[in-house]
Amino acid sequence: MAKRKAAPEVVINNFVAKHMNDFNKSQTFVDRKKNAKRGYSKHKKGGYSNEYLPFLMAA
Repeated sequence: MAKRKAAPEVVINNFVAKHMNDFNKSQTFVDRKKNAKRGYSKHKKGGYSNEYLPFLMAA
């Protein structure tokens, strides 16, 4: 009987598909609307006085 030829292994040349499972993970997001109602703000306002702003033209 003749021997069967072994099927060649599949080589993935698509690097996006190759590393897809390493980087594409599910994440939980923070509800910004709830945080805004609680008073959270990402960037605090009024942290500096006008003395530190040299480009502000005081009239």
